Amino acid sequence: MDSELIIQGGLLVYPEKTIPADIVISGGKISRLLPPGSAEGGEKLDASGLYILPGLIDPHSHPVYLDDIQATSRTAAFGGVTCSVHYAYAKPGNKLAETIRDFRKNGEAASYTDFAVHGGLFETLKQADEIPECFGMGVTSYKVFMAYAKLGWMTDDYAMAKVMDIVGGLGGMVAVHAETGLAIDYIMDTLLAEQVDFKEKFLETSPDVAEAEGIFRAVSIGRLFDCPVYIPHISSKEGVDVLRFLKGKGVKVYGETCPQYLALTWDELKQSGPLGKVGPSIKTEGDRKALWTAVGGGLFDTLGSDHAPKAKKVSDDFFKAPYGSPEVETMLPVVWQYGVNAGLVTPNTLVELMAENPAKIMGIYPRKGRMEPGADADLVLFDPSESWTVFPGNQHTHAEYTLFEGKRLTGRVKKVLAKGKILVDGDTFYGTPGNADYLPTDAGRL
Repeated sequence: MDSELIIQGGLLVYPEKTIPADIVISGGKISRLLPPGSAEGGEKLDASGLYILPGLIDPHSHPVYLDDIQATSRTAAFGGVTCSVHYAYAKPGNKLAETIRDFRKNGEAASYTDFAVHGGLFETLKQADEIPECFGMGVTSYKVFMAYAKLGWMTDDYAMAKVMDIVGGLGGMVAVHAETGLAIDYIMDTLLAEQVDFKEKFLETSPDVAEAEGIFRAVSIGRLFDCPVYIPHISSKEGVDVLRFLKGKGVKVYGETCPQYLALTWDELKQSGPLGKVGPSIKTEGDRKALWTAVGGGLFDTLGSDHAPKAKKVSDDFFKAPYGSPEVETMLPVVWQYGVNAGLVTPNTLVELMAENPAKIMGIYPRKGRMEPGADADLVLFDPSESWTVFPGNQHTHAEYTLFEGKRLTGRVKKVLAKGKILVDGDTFYGTPGNADYLPTDAGRL
C-alpha cells in the first residue's frame, strides 16, 4: 500500500470558497481534508504561500499537429492541466468509430494524463450513422463545423439536424464551430480577387456578425431536437450578446472562450502575421473587454485552450498559412494575469470555469474537477506572486513560437500532481506514458 502524502500550508480554491486545509492523499485519491497543520504521519509537501487548485480540465484540445497526444499532455501538465478532452476528427474518407478507437488506443499508450474524447464529424451525413456505436465507447459529445466549406469540412443545416436528432435522442451534446461559413467564403473570394494583404483584412474574414448568426442558428437547430449545444472559442461581443439572449430564454447552451481572446487583440498580433492566425480571429479591444465582462458576470461555462500548434513562420504566406496556435501551457497564467491580477475575476471563478464546470459538463465529476475525498488527487500548486516572462524557450510545446512571447506575467504553476504523484516540479517532469486513464463521458448534464 502506498504511504500517505500530506500537502500542508496552502490555500485550497473552490468556486464558492478559499480555505486553508491539509490534503491527505492515499492510493491516488484524496482521502481526507483536515484542519491546517493537523495531519500527522506520511510524507509532507509544503505548499506555504501557494494556492492549491484542482487539476485543470481542458475541454478543447487538438493533439494531432506539432504536438501529438503525448506531447500535448506534457505541455498541458506544465500549465496545470491534468485532464484533456481531445477532439478526434474523422476527416473526409475516415470512419468516426475507427478514429475514436485509434485516439483511445494512442492515448492509453502515450498520454501522461487522463483524457476523454469528443467525436468530430466532417462527412457528417455518413459519419452520423456511427454515433450510436461511438456512444457505446463512452463518447457522448460531437463536433461539427459551420465554416470551411472549401476544405470540405462544413456541415450544412440538414446534416446538423441529423446529428442533433441522433445525439439529442441518445442524451449527448453537440459542439459547433459557429460562423456563417458560406458568407465568409464569399468574403474571402472577393478579397482574393482584389489581391489584398490578408494580414490587414483578416478581421473581415471572421466578422462578429458571422459568429453571432452561427451561434443563434446552431442553438436553434439544437432546440428543435432537444439537444444541448456547446459553442467553443467565442471571440466577439456580438457572440456574447447572442449567448446572453439565448441563456436568458432558458435554452440549453454552453459557452466557452479561450485565453487568446481574453488577452490579445489583432492590432497587437498583426506584426506576427501567420503566427496569430486562429479561427475565429482574435478581434478588437472592445471584443476583449466584452468577453471579460461576460466571464466576470457568469455567462461563460468554461475556458478552453484550443491548443492547435501548427508549423508556420512569420514569413509564410498569410492566406495559405493554417489556423491554430499553442495555448494550453500558457492558459492558466495568462487568464490569471489578465483576469485575477486585473481585478476582473477571482481565483474561484477560474477554478469554476477551468475545473469544476468542465468536469460536470463532460460527466466526469466528481472524480475530476473538485478537491473532495474520493476524487482523483489531481492538484496544481500555484504561486500567485512569482513574476516571469513568456518566451518559446520556457514552453514545452513542439511549436517554436507563442502568441504571448515577451509578456510579463505574475502567477506561475510550481507543482502538479496527477492521481497523487508529482508530475511537474518546477522545470522537472516526472511523467511516465501509459499511466493515463481513458474517461468515458456523459456530456451535457450540468
